[in-house]
Order: sequence, then C-alpha cells, then structure tokens
Amino acid sequence: MPMNLFSMLQDDAPPADDAAATPAPAADAPAPDAAAAAPAAAAGGSGVSFPDDYPNSVKHFLLLGAIGMFLGAICFLVLSNQRAKTTLSHACCFLLAASGAMSYYAMWSGLGVSYKELDTTPRVIFLGRYLGHLITMPLALYNLTLVLKADFPSTFALIGYDLMMVLAGAMGSSTVGSHKYIWWCVSLAFGALVVVDLAKRVSDAGSDTAKILTYITIFSTCFTPLIWLLGSEGTAALGLSQEVGLVTIVDLVSTVGFGLYLTLNYDAVFEDDDEKADSQQYV
Repeated sequence: MPMNLFSMLQDDAPPADDAAATPAPAADAPAPDAAAAAPAAAAGGSGVSFPDDYPNSVKHFLLLGAIGMFLGAICFLVLSNQRAKTTLSHACCFLLAASGAMSYYAMWSGLGVSYKELDTTPRVIFLGRYLGHLITMPLALYNLTLVLKADFPSTFALIGYDLMMVLAGAMGSSTVGSHKYIWWCVSLAFGALVVVDLAKRVSDAGSDTAKILTYITIFSTCFTPLIWLLGSEGTAALGLSQEVGLVTIVDLVSTVGFGLYLTLNYDAVFEDDDEKADSQQYV
C-alpha cells in the first residue's frame, strides 16, 4: 500500500521502516533504469483499493452503520406488521432504514468509494453516501411532513430542496480545486431553505413529538454541509475516521432514531388524523 499517499488517512502515523534506517550497501543500489522507472510507476496509479486500504476504525464505523440500519429496518417491519393496517409512516421508516443499510454495506465492501488524487491532497470520496442520502433524506422529510400535516406543494418544495442539496454536494465532491466550493455554496443554500421552512413550522407543530422530530431533521440538514466542508470533500480538517464516525452517528440518529421515536409515538401523533395517516397503505 502506498503509505506516502495514504498515511494521512490513518489515525496514527505509520512506524518508520527499520530497513530505511540502515544505509543500503553500494552493491544493492538500484540501477539507473530502475530508479527512473519508479517515479513513472508511481505516477501511473496509487495502488489504493477499498476496502483493503481502509483504516480499521473506518471499517468498524461503516459496519456499525450497516448493522444499525439493518436492525432498524427489521424493527420497523415488525412494528408495521403488528398493526391492523400498514401505515405510510411505517413504510417510509422501513424503506429509509433498509436503503441506509444497503448504502453502508456498499461502502463497507468498497462499492461507491473512490480515491481522488487530482485534488490538492489525495482524498477518499464516498459517493455511495450521497446515493444513500438521495433516498433516506427525502423519505425522512416526507415522513415529517405527514406529522406536520403539510400540504402537497410544501412537501414537494421541501423534498426538492433536499434533493438539490445532496446533488450539489455530490457534484462538489467530484470537482477538483477551488471550484468545488461553488457547489458547496449551492448545497448550503438549498440546505438553508429546508432549515428555514422547518423552523417556521416548529411553533405550529401540534405535539412535542412533532417538535422533536423537526429538530432532529433540522440538525441533520445543518450537519450535511458542515461535514462536507470539514471532511474529505472540502478542507480535510477532520481525519477520515473522525468524518466517517460522525456521519455514521448522525445518520443512525436521523433515520433509526427518527423512525423509532415516530413509530413508538405514532398513535399519539395521528390519533385525530386517521383518515390521512392510519388508513393509507402500500401494496
């Protein structure tokens, strides 16, 4: 593994090579042709591949996310089957947790992960994270609009803002140089639209459950552009393990935690609105 390129991703600096401390005999010096070929080989490719070159902590966080989402999906499916009718909220909770589990398992196994060397410093980019967020975040927002009893135009606008936020972040993660911060500003702008819209609805939320679910969604929306800026896609101020760990925890809270809090308090939230929520089914 090319430690000179990937050592910045490790939690601890790699130990010095004992062989490097001892001068090589003159007879063992590389031939001029071999010495000239080495830089060319290095320029041809980094040799970094995933999941083999993940730091152990990154592997553990991604596996934790996959298992947590999977258990959440099973829990939501069981809670849904215990009801006389499958509700739209329970279906959304199951689907967002299931899609999150698939996303994290894909990243853990190395799918949707790229090593971008063309930037100022080499970066690990999790494109699978954006694909997962394109499914989970709109589903969570749609679930929240059911709780807040938002009309269809408001629901459509919120989900559209959220999709644009995630797409702009994904475009920025694939962009080289300072141009990527233009995409970050676009993502931040759409995220601000989501936050402002939800903040206006907190005071009109009919129950404490609705307010807590709204605060969870606002927090996860604010977190998305912030971790982009501090993580591998932006300034890389955070190490890879810190970035993946924080994203995993927030994703689990905003999907499994959100869903559990909603489903366990479902009857209290929708007790006066059975026609809209409890009677809706999917086949």
